[in-house]
Amino acid sequence: MANERESANTAPAAAAPAAAASAASAPVTKGRIDALDWARGWMLVASLGVNSAIISIPLLGHASWASVMPIDLIFPLFVTLAGCGMAFAFHRRVEPWGVVRRALVLLALGLAYNAVVDATTSLTELRFTGVLQLYAVVIIVMALLHLVTRSWRGWALLTILLAVAHTALLSIFARACVATLLTPECNPSGPLDSLLFGASHIYTNGVAGHDPEGIVAIFGALVSTAAGATLGHLILHFRRSEASSSTRLPITTVPIVLAIAALVGFALVLWLGSDLLAGGPVPPMKRLWTAPFALSIAALAAVLLWLGQIALPSSGFRTERQSRFWMPWVALGRNSLLAYFGSHLLMALLRRPLPGGVSIADHFAQLFPSAMLAQVVWTTLWLAAWVLLAIVLHRRGWYVKP
Repeated sequence: MANERESANTAPAAAAPAAAASAASAPVTKGRIDALDWARGWMLVASLGVNSAIISIPLLGHASWASVMPIDLIFPLFVTLAGCGMAFAFHRRVEPWGVVRRALVLLALGLAYNAVVDATTSLTELRFTGVLQLYAVVIIVMALLHLVTRSWRGWALLTILLAVAHTALLSIFARACVATLLTPECNPSGPLDSLLFGASHIYTNGVAGHDPEGIVAIFGALVSTAAGATLGHLILHFRRSEASSSTRLPITTVPIVLAIAALVGFALVLWLGSDLLAGGPVPPMKRLWTAPFALSIAALAAVLLWLGQIALPSSGFRTERQSRFWMPWVALGRNSLLAYFGSHLLMALLRRPLPGGVSIADHFAQLFPSAMLAQVVWTTLWLAAWVLLAIVLHRRGWYVKP
């Protein structure tokens, strides 16, 4: 856990001319950092709410294949916003050893997480792929690509190239499938991930026919992070203009609105034109993390960033009332890694049956006359506990980082 205090947090709202000049050359203004954390905060509220389920709620299940359920939006949104954060972190320089260390820690945590969640006691059945492992690979690739370009135009081009390449891969593979449709029995993830990792070390031991965090999904996640990085560099590009402007509405809201339209339009082009370009159609779907899906999620992330720019304007316009009102969202966003992965791990333990065969979550549900009432109370307490923890850590300047 790192203890960090940003000097911008204690700076007065009205800065002297010299301070204003230095702010113009700073990597990111506080308002923009808060807008990113604000967006992460909303994502985490949704994640915590969905992950708190102690009864069966069909609406909160993952899509079986070529469709999208609400829960399928959360992790891709986390990855997209992480791409935006990496743009802020890497826009000046990349520290290779720091990136490698962070990735190795995430890989180790991912394997340990899989062992706990899946109750795996044998290395022959340990799942090698997973959300933390995917995130680790994404961090390394993003750092390497930041050695190539650090401009929003460069990242926009990379996003297009990655999206087209991923779509072409899936569409060409679909030529060999019945009716040129990707199915659990006919898609590149099943054979590729089984070959690289071994069927016993991937999602459901390869029975599902694909791995939602395998090589194909990692490729799709790179489309998400590249789109997020484009948004981040776009915000950075317009930082100086906004710092010298007297308008109340942040200038960065204009290019973000245009980015939203571009992302949605490009997603539709890939979706509708993929079967004409190469082979079979490639619809928006989470199971293979297709490019139309990734770009649609990036558009949603852009909407949250746009709203965050308006809700949390630059420090010259912010009021104490605004800061206090939005502080829980920002606090959650600052500790997104802890809240997202920590809540999943803790819920997995709370749902696990005790020696008597009943879990702690089941014991709690039995205290109420109806399962729905138990769920409402549990979710309320769950959200309140994580928000309170995030606020306490934020006030102390403690943030969990690998």
